[in-house]
Formats: sequence, structure tokens, C-alpha cells
Amino acid sequence: MASFNEFRPHEKGMKKVLGGLEADIMELMWKTGRCCVRDVHRVLRENKDLAYTTVMTVMARLATKGLLTRELVEDAYYYETAVSKPEFESSIVSHVLDGLLESFSEQTISQLLGKAEAKDKNVVDALAQIIDGRRKESRR
Repeated sequence: MASFNEFRPHEKGMKKVLGGLEADIMELMWKTGRCCVRDVHRVLRENKDLAYTTVMTVMARLATKGLLTRELVEDAYYYETAVSKPEFESSIVSHVLDGLLESFSEQTISQLLGKAEAKDKNVVDALAQIIDGRRKESRR
């Protein structure tokens, strides 16, 4: 699975774990599918003044990180996403939770339960049922 090293909680969306241009490129790639650097550069430069080589470098970096795959076709690299957006989002959540649970297990669980309960009062009952089910499975 793709990797990331930083979590920036105050950023929005994918920018929590990817650089700004990386996040913009990945969002575009998830929407468009297979394309070359030229195609991505053309779309992104509608809103930003970007050099072609900057986009090329960032896309190569995303391939190194395992988020994109690339194939050389004639004289151009064509890129595709290596992981779907839902898979990457799940990986982010798992990675962040692993880090929080490792250092702050009780506080993490308490905060998650409190936030979930604030959104849905029935979540505690649902969680109790899940726990009961898992306890029954583990006794078998």
C-alpha cells in the first residue's frame, strides 16, 4: 500500500497526508484515470502557474510512493492510480489510528466513542452488540 510520513490535521482532504500539488494530482488522477504528464499539466495550469517539469517531478514522486504506476509509451510516461481513493483513505485512517492507539489507546477509544455518540445516540448500543458478538465468537 502507498505510504505517507506526515499527518497535518488542520489541512483539508488529501492535503492532510500529501503535499498540496500531490493531492491535486491524485484527485485529478482518480477522476480521469490513465493519462500522461502533459494532460495533467494542462488541467492544473488552468488554476495555477506550474512548470511542466514540476508536474513531471511530482508525478514521478507519487509513483515512487506507490500511489501511481507508470509506463513508458514511446517518449512519454503514462500514469495510472495504483490504489483507489477509498483504499487510500482507509489506509490513512488505519495508519493514523495505529499511531494513536500505540501511544494513547484509552484516550483514542474514548474520543472516538464520544465523537460517534455525538453524531448518533444509538452508536453505544450498536457498539455493545458488536462487542457481544465478538466475545461470543472468541468463546467458540
